[in-house]
Amino acid sequence: MLFVSRQKKVESLASDYCKAVLQALQVFHDGLLSYSQTGDRQKLGQDLNMVHRFESSADDIRTEIEVMMYSKSIFPESRGDILLLLEMIDRVPNQAETAIRMLWTNHITIPEFLQDGIMKLLALTLRSTEVLIEAVEQLFSDFAGTMAIVGKIDEIESEADNIEGSLVERVFSSELDGFQKILLRDFIGSTGAIPDRAENAGDRIRIIVAKRSV
Repeated sequence: MLFVSRQKKVESLASDYCKAVLQALQVFHDGLLSYSQTGDRQKLGQDLNMVHRFESSADDIRTEIEVMMYSKSIFPESRGDILLLLEMIDRVPNQAETAIRMLWTNHITIPEFLQDGIMKLLALTLRSTEVLIEAVEQLFSDFAGTMAIVGKIDEIESEADNIEGSLVERVFSSELDGFQKILLRDFIGSTGAIPDRAENAGDRIRIIVAKRSV
């Protein structure tokens, strides 16, 4: 009974971890959407700090999970897989913080002709994270539907790649100066990397499911 209780505690912590990751991406999405439309740097700074807080909270929870799994010998047969999955999920909010910090520190403004595309890309960064979290929650409760959910991440990442490429092409075909073009290209690439990170975590889920199915 104690062993079962400890496993439930890990599952509860994993749920809290996923919530913190998703909160970081929600703030990232809303903050960048607002900044692209208003250019309000004060609010952008506040949003950056909030993304950082949620990312740090996720880190703390992840550390607690790691300590509990090793000290209490929980999930010994799949401990490494689960910890590696958490590490890969952690790269999603890390990348979001990198992108919003890039916007802040480099004083990048979003030209009006890019705003629609940026909005679409931001929506896909959030959606890829939502689907990833859904897959993780499914992994703990029911393997059957996990693979189908993970497949959605691949579709989102592919769509995000197309939008990212289109945005970069529009940047370099514009009359912006060369320095602005490079800054915008790097920011777009950093934002577009978020669905990539989600896809990588999804691939790790596939491996876990495959191992459990053998």
